[in-house]
Formats: sequence, C-alpha cells, structure tokens
Amino acid sequence: MRQLSQYAQNSNEIKSLLDSLVDQRTQSQDYAKAFYELGGALSDVIQNSNSFSSETRVTLACSSEDADWLSKGILDHLEQHVASINLAVFWNIRSNAFQNSELAVAPIIKTYIESLENVDVLIICKSIINTSCVVRTNLTYLIERITPKRIFIASPVLFENAIHSLENEFPKFISDKFEFFYFAEDDEVTATGEVIPGIGGSVYHRLGLEDGIKKNKYIPMIVKERREANQPG
Repeated sequence: MRQLSQYAQNSNEIKSLLDSLVDQRTQSQDYAKAFYELGGALSDVIQNSNSFSSETRVTLACSSEDADWLSKGILDHLEQHVASINLAVFWNIRSNAFQNSELAVAPIIKTYIESLENVDVLIICKSIINTSCVVRTNLTYLIERITPKRIFIASPVLFENAIHSLENEFPKFISDKFEFFYFAEDDEVTATGEVIPGIGGSVYHRLGLEDGIKKNKYIPMIVKERREANQPG
C-alpha cells in the first residue's frame, strides 16, 4: 500500500508525476521527463525547509542512471539559490554477496567528481530507495572525504524500511545529520526485490538504458557538458 508524504498529499502535480512512473504505457521520454520534474519538486521542498543561503556550498551526488533526469532537475532548480553546487556521479554494479539476496552490495566501478572542498550540504538523490545499498555505498565514499554539516537524502519513492535501514548502517554522529525528503512510501515488494508500485519496474529499462550492465556504459549528458565546461580554456 502506498502512503504519500506530507510533501505530496496536497499536490495533484506530484501525484500525477508519480502515477506516470507507475503507468506501463508511459514512454521512455515522458518517464525521464517525470523524473526531471520530480527532481525539481524535491529541490523546491528542500529549499522551503530553509536549508540554504546564498553562501551555502553544496555537493549533489547520484548514480549514473539518475544524473540526466532526477539529479539534473534538482540541480537546475537549486543552483541559483546557493553559492555553489558541485556534482558527483557514481557508476555502481548491484549484486548479492554470496548469492544472498539479503546481502545486497553496489561497488563503485567509475566516478565523475567535481570539487569536494568546503562542502556545507551533501545531497544524495536516488530514483527509488529500497535496500539502500547504492545510497550507502555512495554516501560512504563521500563521507570518507568530506565532513558536511547536513546530509539530505532525496528520492521520489522509498520502501517503508529504507530510512531505518540506512540510519542503522552509519554511526550516530553521521546518521544524526540525515534529513529525508520523499513523496511516497510503499510497503510491498516482490520476490525479486521490486517495490510495488514503486517506479513502475526497472528504472534502467524504463529509461531505455536496457539493464544494470549496459547502463554502466552510458555517459550522462550532464557529465559530458560539465566536464567540457570545466576544462581549462
């Protein structure tokens, strides 16, 4: 059963966007657009929490499959409100350690990371958070290198146990910095680990990235553009 968060209960627009993700008739282009718009909506919610000032320095982190849509939606809406926003993109391979579905892991095989100096706020975004292994892996990588004052975890949809699970993965002095922003919480999962209704299946397939292996060959457009813009002239 789906429960909408306080940020979505009174928004017909957000409800419609969530429904479009679940709808199997939604084509890849519209599916991607829905994630972009949900990223913008998450950014608006975060801004309304009075979390930023014109001097705030932000790092926005995501997995490669979320970079051009969810993450870009957040970045485009947020960058004019903060001093700086740098991007960190991770290519993860999800698997089960020792063939045990309860031991999900997501090792990083490639990264694109801009400056990590003087980060005030770290935002980790993910299309859906279920086992939290991807978020856990990417977050661990970053907090070994930076000490942000606040850590925002943003996702359109969460599985009901995701927050508790993620908090338990970190020492309290880290998890105390967590603030969660999401629009829907689901409590059903299939035998193969797919959250229902979730985001309507595999995000890789729905976005046209095929599967978890081939999506790691995809270089997000936002990475290409920012890499080119940051190269010395």
